Amino acid sequence: MTVHCFEIIAHGRVQGVGFRYGTMQIATQLNITGSVQNLPNGTVKIIAEGDKHNLEKFISLIKKGPTPFARVSKLEVRDLPTVQYRLFVIK
Repeated sequence: MTVHCFEIIAHGRVQGVGFRYGTMQIATQLNITGSVQNLPNGTVKIIAEGDKHNLEKFISLIKKGPTPFARVSKLEVRDLPTVQYRLFVIK
């Protein structure tokens, strides 16, 4: 299995709507490790590491919004070097 790592910046209604918790639940289901955190500018930064198929599914589910109240208007995705995170955490 080849491990990939992405930094994902989520724009839209992504703070104060359970976005980080929902993201963690999806990551856990798909064996994705990394972290999710609110940024001061109102976006959310996700570091996601795992196999390519699971990462593609993860990104697709995040685009739809991990909670009924979240509204994702845009995702910025860029490759990062792998770190081999052990868990997925909320920062």
